[in-house]
Amino acid sequence: MTETLRAGTGGADAGAADATYTGQVLAGLARDPGRVALRHGSRSLTAAECLAGVYRLARALGSTGLGRGDGVALLAGNRPEVLLVRLAANLIGCRVAMLPADRPVAEQIALAGSAGTDAFVFDPERCGGAAAGIAAALPSARLLALGAGPLGTDLTALAEPLSSAPVAPRFRPQDVMAIRFTGGSTGRPKGVQRRFARPPRPELVAGSVFLLCTALCHGGGTTADLALAAGGTVVLQDGFAAAEVLAAIERYRVTRVYLPPHLLYRVLDHPALARTDTGSLRRVTYTGCPAAPERLAEATRRLGRVLHQTYSLTECGPVTRLTPDEHLDPRLLTTAGRPLPDTGVRILDEQDRPLPRGGVGRIWVRTPTAMQGYWRDPGSTARVLRDGWLDTGDLGALDGAGYLTVAGRRDPVAIVDAHNVFPRDVEGPLLTHPAVREAVMFATTDRDRLQHAHAAVTVAPGSGVTVAELRRWVRERGGPPCEPATILVLPDIPLSGTGKPDLGALRALVPDPAAPAAPTAPAAPTAPAAPATAATGARGPA
Repeated sequence: MTETLRAGTGGADAGAADATYTGQVLAGLARDPGRVALRHGSRSLTAAECLAGVYRLARALGSTGLGRGDGVALLAGNRPEVLLVRLAANLIGCRVAMLPADRPVAEQIALAGSAGTDAFVFDPERCGGAAAGIAAALPSARLLALGAGPLGTDLTALAEPLSSAPVAPRFRPQDVMAIRFTGGSTGRPKGVQRRFARPPRPELVAGSVFLLCTALCHGGGTTADLALAAGGTVVLQDGFAAAEVLAAIERYRVTRVYLPPHLLYRVLDHPALARTDTGSLRRVTYTGCPAAPERLAEATRRLGRVLHQTYSLTECGPVTRLTPDEHLDPRLLTTAGRPLPDTGVRILDEQDRPLPRGGVGRIWVRTPTAMQGYWRDPGSTARVLRDGWLDTGDLGALDGAGYLTVAGRRDPVAIVDAHNVFPRDVEGPLLTHPAVREAVMFATTDRDRLQHAHAAVTVAPGSGVTVAELRRWVRERGGPPCEPATILVLPDIPLSGTGKPDLGALRALVPDPAAPAAPTAPAAPTAPAAPATAATGARGPA
């Protein structure tokens, strides 16, 4: 039977540590220590084995001279050891910065340097090349490898002979526990400070089996921690593959999974879905970018009442939610739901004046889990935090019933012919076309500092839809300013490690604006090897 556990419940680390993030995860592992807590491929670890690993690794890290207030940068895939090392480093009072594996090495070096790295822990098998570059740029950092290799000390070998007896927490609730980097879709990622103290939200649902197929360094990693804190099991996959996700759901009776919209679409489109038993699912959470209402309705028909949308940010966690039952109302599928009970949302104009219901403006939020600031960046912190309110950087509107509609980031908004063109103005019409499966708007600025809206789509195989038809479709439904200057038809939308569309990669595919306009051509089918096609040109009849 599923039970709800509120933050602050007892356990092996009851007391002050139990009101902290790390304390709750360790207490959750101490409950029912014989259960399988982590699965990865053919490996499985019980909760007792996880605790023993954490305590050994904590002693090994301490033996290198690390302690409270030191910084650990971690670059690795979704291995069980990554979760255990992170907990071990936190247990002895270190702050942990998980580096995004999908970013260029130069950016990883910059992030590791900005995080104040005293020790660099890495996966030598998956990240050896990048690790060498980072290590060279951080000559004073201790180099600790999760396995044998030519670089650094093997941390797992160092920990193996050490005692597995419990280690007393060496952190304090207000210490910085982690530097969590933002997605960086509008520039270099910023480091969000997270402290050990954990407010009593959200409630922890015991007995869950959570499947993680996105990177541990992003939001799914938090959900994995909370699943362990509640006495559940986490199934780790090295990355997203729709067939493997479906196989794991059936094999391990997965109850919860996090699938950003574009990954959810790929699960829906996979032929194995029709023959997969997904009856164990209780919650499929999606967030990160707006989803197509038609595809959400399809997901509910095929997966049941399991969809759960949140509007979340690295800087503050979940803000709003759209429950599974609310997904049954087609009118609500374009919204991000209503604010959580302990969260305030307000919409302001550029002069910080409140807008009436329905007015599109800047989304500000106030929540108990809001960050205290960006790491070593007081200027950026002052720009987004004001009197307990956080400027999300997004545009949106609240309707009369309190439902929030997110128009998109302020930065991707294109000012075309003196009109503001939001992502929803382009993506919304495209996603209503019967041949379009996915759509993403992005913006560029030319050498004359004029902005242009573009779109990337995937289409149903064999649909025969042309780019001219798609451009006309958008123009007729959104008006001439919303017609994309370029439409890219791709086999797949390129995604970042968070599962969101990679806007930088899409901008790199836009033809040179100084080059002659390409002729309008039929859209290519979404075959794996199909090349990208594009149509560009002045607005007007195609």
